[in-house]
Amino acid sequence: MPIPHQEMRRMIKRRLARVEPRDRARVLRAALEEMPGYYSGPYGELRRWVERQLAEAATRRGAEHHDAYFIARQGAAQVALVGAPNAGKSSLLVALTGRQVPVGSYPFTTVRPAEGMVVLHGAPVQLLDLPGLIEGGDEGRGDGRSVLAQIRVADALVFVDPIERKPAPSGEAVRRMVRAALPELPWAVVGTKVDLASPAECRAWEARWAEVPHARCAASTGAGLADVQQLLWRVAGLMAVYPKRPGQPPAQDPVVLPPGSTVLDFVRAMHRDWDARFTTARVTGPSARFAGQTVGRDHVLQDGDHVELSLKGS
Repeated sequence: MPIPHQEMRRMIKRRLARVEPRDRARVLRAALEEMPGYYSGPYGELRRWVERQLAEAATRRGAEHHDAYFIARQGAAQVALVGAPNAGKSSLLVALTGRQVPVGSYPFTTVRPAEGMVVLHGAPVQLLDLPGLIEGGDEGRGDGRSVLAQIRVADALVFVDPIERKPAPSGEAVRRMVRAALPELPWAVVGTKVDLASPAECRAWEARWAEVPHARCAASTGAGLADVQQLLWRVAGLMAVYPKRPGQPPAQDPVVLPPGSTVLDFVRAMHRDWDARFTTARVTGPSARFAGQTVGRDHVLQDGDHVELSLKGS
């Protein structure tokens, strides 16, 4: 059953009151998508009122819309949280980063991108909470083109898929649309609202994403957030390599590098003048055949390695 038209009108007005004038059109278009398909009676009148408001907003918006929508990349990587409306993206951002953004039980709570920073293995990773996508977004519905443009500049995307599906659509059409538009972007899946899901729903969700990197959580309770952080680290395409001095434990703050980086990349990240002074390195960790293996500058490092450098003149 649709909510009463009076409550829908009040909801739309509350959303409009929370946004800047240049964002009114996005809120109004989202409201039209959310309305039941009635074109007569009270809901028909409400629909015509929203359309009039949308026409007025369109005349006031200028070219600054897209610039205001864009969030520049910060930190070691930018990961976009993508999904259908009411999938739990905002709650996930709040739980992981502490950034306070509007969170609601109704669709289209997020009308503009928001960002927060989560520290993973010592590296700041920027998370983007993006407005919910709907089918046809790649053709302009629900401001989908602006959302896809923001995703396109991210380093990776996480598709947020609620395990308990009653409050939100499955978003399968949204997933296909995003993957078709951005086939090369690394991606993973986070299942939200696990605390509301039945065991059967959890099993079905796990089976659906068995071939894709995934994790599940309940943002409201914190359950599973550690698994989500590990998933974010993997999809962001980063690795942490820890410097070590002779006779001392490895440093707590790692050097963050892209996968495939070599000892020489590590040396250059430590200090730009050390390249000419480097002789050998001793590596302990996943890339080493044994603890303290002596390697050269072309040795490929792996996430979690400890590296002790030998430098001329030291």
